[in-house]
Amino acid sequence: MPSSDYYQILGVGPKARPAEIKKAYKRLARKCHPDLNPGNRSAEERFKQITEAYEVLSDPEKRRRYDQAGAAQGPSFARGFPGFEAGGTGDFDVSREGFGGGFSEIFAEIFGEGPAPRSREPRPGEDRVHPMRIGFLDAIRGLTTELSIEEEEACAECAGAGVVASARSPLCADCEGTGRVERLGGSIRFSSACRRCGGTGKLAEEPCRRCGGTGKRVRLQKIQVRIPPGVDTGSRVRIAGKGGAGALGGPPGDLYIQIQVDSHPFFSRAGDQVLCTIPVSFSEAALGAKVEVPTLDGPATIRIPPGTQSGQKIRLRGRGAPSLRGGGRGDLIVEVRVVTPDARDERVRALLRQLADLDRSDLRGHLAGGS
Repeated sequence: MPSSDYYQILGVGPKARPAEIKKAYKRLARKCHPDLNPGNRSAEERFKQITEAYEVLSDPEKRRRYDQAGAAQGPSFARGFPGFEAGGTGDFDVSREGFGGGFSEIFAEIFGEGPAPRSREPRPGEDRVHPMRIGFLDAIRGLTTELSIEEEEACAECAGAGVVASARSPLCADCEGTGRVERLGGSIRFSSACRRCGGTGKLAEEPCRRCGGTGKRVRLQKIQVRIPPGVDTGSRVRIAGKGGAGALGGPPGDLYIQIQVDSHPFFSRAGDQVLCTIPVSFSEAALGAKVEVPTLDGPATIRIPPGTQSGQKIRLRGRGAPSLRGGGRGDLIVEVRVVTPDARDERVRALLRQLADLDRSDLRGHLAGGS
């Protein structure tokens, strides 16, 4: 009795990845294909089984439904899906272009038919990247600006293909101008794009005169771009549908604004945190003080605790950059830099000497390590 388990038919496990399933099918199809085993009914039946198994397991939705239904559904499971039609004699039709799982590529490898014909399927446009420099505060607050871009659209004459069938060329004799050919392998009928004419029905193509063979028309357009608050150097802002033109009815690509943020003379960034440094006098650091500091939202007053050392940091919560992931803002980190007084004035020198006499702290005694 033939196996009713599609995984067993292909010789893979239930957790096999798509690449493993494809590899197993290619190996078995090359071995059992009716064209390579003329008159061998056993090979033909085996090929039917492995093709049906691959048709289900190579499609994520069909595979999910098969896994839910279980192997008890047997080799008739695929018959319930559109695109896998069974005839009364057990014959079935495999269309290389429309059949799920990449049969066109696989059969081309089996039969050595060379490169595939020019695709006549819709192709999406390419994504494009446009660099933009913005100021530090604009990156924090966000902005809306106008941008001039070269917008592409598919050429209406050739539908974005870049070529048209030559009116001077005769119809292709292999497909009689239909662009498709059929052939039988035992009781299996295969339909594919004609490789001689590339599916056009004619033997030659010529560049589209309207677009010069590019398949695209370009025009300058101004668009409004909104840069969200909190972007930083390396951030990308996506503008859907403003990339390269699609071909043969395919959707356009997307435009990505690549952000480069200019430096600021006072602030810097570390993710959502904003950093700055403020100078304080020797006496302010020693005795403590209230000092005014710039923030992104305007001046703010912070308290310098008595005995503050140079390099000590003070955190102002919620005063940093907005998070692109949501959840509010980061913090503003203020680093204190203690400025040593200028001792060129004799009065200052005298006061420092008095301070030295009063302060007998052994600041460097620990450096000797007791040796």
